[in-house]
Amino acid sequence: MDKISLLGKTNSDGSYSMAVRADILVEHCFVNFYNESTGEGYQRSETQRATRGRDIERYIARCAESNTKPALFEMIANALSEKANWEFEPLDEEDELGWLHFNTITGPSLSMIDGGTRLLGIENALRKGIIPASMKFDVRVYLGVSLATEVAYFLLINETQKKVRTDLSLRVVQRLLDEGNLTDEEMDVLKSADKGAEGWRYDAIRITGTLNSDSGSKWFRRVQMPGETARCATLQAYFSSLKNLLNNKTIENALSVAEDRGELKTADGQTTDIHSFLTRVLRDFWEAVALINSDANLEPETNVLWAPIGANTHHIALTSVLATMLSMNDYDFSVSRFASMMSESYTEDYDYWYTKPGTKLDSYPKSKGEATKMTGAANYKRLADALEDQWRSKLHAELGKGVISA
Repeated sequence: MDKISLLGKTNSDGSYSMAVRADILVEHCFVNFYNESTGEGYQRSETQRATRGRDIERYIARCAESNTKPALFEMIANALSEKANWEFEPLDEEDELGWLHFNTITGPSLSMIDGGTRLLGIENALRKGIIPASMKFDVRVYLGVSLATEVAYFLLINETQKKVRTDLSLRVVQRLLDEGNLTDEEMDVLKSADKGAEGWRYDAIRITGTLNSDSGSKWFRRVQMPGETARCATLQAYFSSLKNLLNNKTIENALSVAEDRGELKTADGQTTDIHSFLTRVLRDFWEAVALINSDANLEPETNVLWAPIGANTHHIALTSVLATMLSMNDYDFSVSRFASMMSESYTEDYDYWYTKPGTKLDSYPKSKGEATKMTGAANYKRLADALEDQWRSKLHAELGKGVISA
């Protein structure tokens, strides 16, 4: 098909709604899956996608058997201008009804923002002859919106409205923010989709990515990024553990004042920002954890200290302690200070965090430690409170002095 014309109507948000033949959908639509090696794409290729696609195929088959129309609701796609020439030809004076024409330049040109699994079910049903090529399905099409805007719409639909995992898309958005090439309009759209550039999750993902990619960090390659095999903690689990820390107003206000004054410093004395400062604090904090519990650090897979339980409880406890220290103008966040603070606490007790034997120690505990039972938000808080009490008893009474650095 050299030229395709779709009859549709305009919507208030600038998109077009139309009924599209199954064969056109299958040929011209695609899902922009994330590619770890190239950093392109933004949607997760879920492990259950094939199963869910078959479920939709079976639903369509049941509808065909009962002579009813499948209710798959409106799918949403973005027409990529670099892959096809698109043009809207109005049929009325108000430009509400018309033909949407397009000529393919190269490959599928409709990026499926919402409806990728439904598309798979339609493709299966069409291939098996369950439905005719002429059967139509409802699609809302945006014309040539940017990748940032497309991701923002994906977040709005899947997090605000449907609540599915969006950690991968948030990571892509953060990369776009870091590159600094977003237009004001794109920033506005992203802010409407979430908390925008100031959202805690964007900072959390940036911090997590830095700790995971820094060879000097104890979390180096211990966070499971999208598409990777299992590691100590998934990206979503780890960045979620930073929520309290990045939402604490005492910490935010104190560090904002210090940043405005140019007082936040790196280890070599260079002025830095809040994000980099907190990343360094967390790096040194976990350096101290590894120092006082070397067995757990040696084999992180044998314990839950290097897992969501350990990350959540330690970050919650650390948040409260940091808030107190900053309110007292105490900025000694060195490895030695953290190690001293956590000594003689649950943190250094390998047995407490133990979950399964490994191969590097001479012997292992006979049973799982108490920390393995501390799952869920309520138990995270309980254990964090205990850790905080233990740490506070070890903190030095006198205030830290000198340069505000990590």
